[in-house]
Amino acid sequence: MSRPSPNPAPAPTAIFLLHIGSMDTRLIGLSVERHWQRSIRLAQSLDDADIALIDHDRPGVDKALALLASHPHVRVVGYAFRPEGLQARHPDHLTLGKPLDLAILPEALGQAATRSRARLSVSPSNISIPEASPSRPRPGDDEPELCGTQADLPLVPGAALPDRLFFAPELYLVGHLARALDEALRTGRPHVLSGLPRLIGVHPLPQPVCVTGFRDTQLRPLSMAQLPDATARIVNALTISGSASGDTIHAAEDLLWNTAAWASRGRLPAGIDPYRPHRLRAWPNFTRAWAAPHALRIAALWTREWVSPVQLAARLDIPQRNVFSVCASAHFAGLFDAGPQAGIPPAIAPEAHRPPSPQRPSILSRILRKLLNAV
Repeated sequence: MSRPSPNPAPAPTAIFLLHIGSMDTRLIGLSVERHWQRSIRLAQSLDDADIALIDHDRPGVDKALALLASHPHVRVVGYAFRPEGLQARHPDHLTLGKPLDLAILPEALGQAATRSRARLSVSPSNISIPEASPSRPRPGDDEPELCGTQADLPLVPGAALPDRLFFAPELYLVGHLARALDEALRTGRPHVLSGLPRLIGVHPLPQPVCVTGFRDTQLRPLSMAQLPDATARIVNALTISGSASGDTIHAAEDLLWNTAAWASRGRLPAGIDPYRPHRLRAWPNFTRAWAAPHALRIAALWTREWVSPVQLAARLDIPQRNVFSVCASAHFAGLFDAGPQAGIPPAIAPEAHRPPSPQRPSILSRILRKLLNAV
């Protein structure tokens, strides 16, 4: 009597990256290579594909969609900053929200491959739609794709804070950069963040700087996406040179500010209390740092007073998500001081009892010092 043969493993879902950016292509390719080989493979053409992946926010998406007319067997999975607007235009597509969550992408692709288009169009559980923005219009809230659509919290702490208010920095580029900088400052030696399409070097002395061949247009989508596990690695380096063609030198403070703002999307880093008073110890370098809507007004008030993010938004009559974006950036740039615990008015904690904040030279004084040293 012969033994029954085991059930064959299901064939990997073949996906064709039809219309997505080079950075997303690289991240998905790394994920397939390192983690998804049994469930997903990259197809070389639409003829060989089960799924076509499309970024609806990229120019020329209509031409890309037109290519699918001759491939009716190919299901479509798209992603966009505002997927709710695409649901009516493309009811036969599975549309995910941005930033693209690589942790759930294999499951979404598998569902799209096994379900019919008609079923996808009536399955709202498959569609990730961001939280609706407040019904009251807010002045200056002109970049929801970078500050999210998070609803405001109540002015007085009460119920438990929603999980979607926070993001885990260790899953994003900013968390890896912060760890690389900490290691460089602790050891006094340069470190390199490897495993990405380009290297990012961190040099601690005399002022912390980052050297990379990434352009800002590449850093932004990379910072917004969750990195696959074990993608970024921190390596000790003997030296870092910024003379290579195409390399750019950033002040570490500026690069951490930007990568935190792009990862935040109006959320707070895990562990930050939105009801606790904070203060900016120095004015951010907005000539190199990305400025969220109302960032200048936020910085002007936060450099003068101890105030919580929730209270600051109320005083300026702006969405809290804009304040949370600045809060996340300042936290990783090292410009934030935390005040007394939430619920204790700042006046109760005397200024003398607060830890002294190191004075950071202004931009003009730093320029003047460099000019004097050059003479």
